[in-house]
Amino acid sequence: VDSLKRTGISLDLYVYDCGKDVSTLNTILAKNEMKNMNVIFGPMHQQQIKPLSTFAEKNDIRLVIPFSSKGEEVFNNPAIYQINTPQSYLYSEVYEHFTRQFPNAHVIFIEPTSEDKEKAEFISGMKQELKSKGMSMKTVNENATKDMLKEALRSDKDNIFIPTSGKNVMLIKILPQLILLVRDTPEQNIHLFGYPEWTVFRGETAKQMHDLGTVIYSRFYADSDDLDFKRVNQSFERWFDAGMAAGLPRQGALGFDVGCYLINALRHNGGDFSQPTPAYRGVQSGFEFERASDEGGWVNSVAYIVIYRPMGIIEKTEL
Repeated sequence: VDSLKRTGISLDLYVYDCGKDVSTLNTILAKNEMKNMNVIFGPMHQQQIKPLSTFAEKNDIRLVIPFSSKGEEVFNNPAIYQINTPQSYLYSEVYEHFTRQFPNAHVIFIEPTSEDKEKAEFISGMKQELKSKGMSMKTVNENATKDMLKEALRSDKDNIFIPTSGKNVMLIKILPQLILLVRDTPEQNIHLFGYPEWTVFRGETAKQMHDLGTVIYSRFYADSDDLDFKRVNQSFERWFDAGMAAGLPRQGALGFDVGCYLINALRHNGGDFSQPTPAYRGVQSGFEFERASDEGGWVNSVAYIVIYRPMGIIEKTEL
């Protein structure tokens, strides 16, 4: 709001805690002022999206969904703006980028000993894509030693390791063996490919990710050394007497990017992105909106590939 005011925008801001229950949300929606809103940002919880979408459509209110990437409401309500690229959009872009970046890949999937289905949809789609392109695959266990990992390599290929779980404990467990493998086989081209959750790591874990040339896909990426990010974070600290909470995404940066872009867009074009609209590259998020369907709202199509290069260098490119 502070930044938008400097551009001449006047705002009346209402903030509500709608909890997790639909009943709490309905109590808020019954307030007299709610029907007069221009735009609503939220909710946090999936079960509240449908009733809020119905309310927004009935009262001609724009609805920005900043958290969820699931649900069907965006395909039916033309006033919805979904910030998180839907998984179906994101995964297809990731697969296409992967096969383009590593056309000679031999993919080695690392499976956990537990029945971890967290990344089942992503891994299933990746395997189908690799199979359709005739690319080679192999599977090893998370307890594999350096020598067992070495047996899975192919000397005529780029060896790309992909864990089938994005959990931190999995990454921390496999990194030491992969580092030993790289040191023991300097003639091999070895990389690690993985998940947005890993971007929060710092220190020794991040150093090992750099040593492995790790490639990560993500809807968000905030570089703490970026001057724009530092400026926003300093303003946040000044207003709230505390820094942004760590996590992915950083909620303070998410709110800044979403608010700056969407409120400006609503002022300039009424939120209609069917005409050419300047893209936005914020401190953590980028936005380019596409129609979800002929009768539906808008989905953000921007996501990133983050590459951890040696010597601590990080490269960020758009999918």
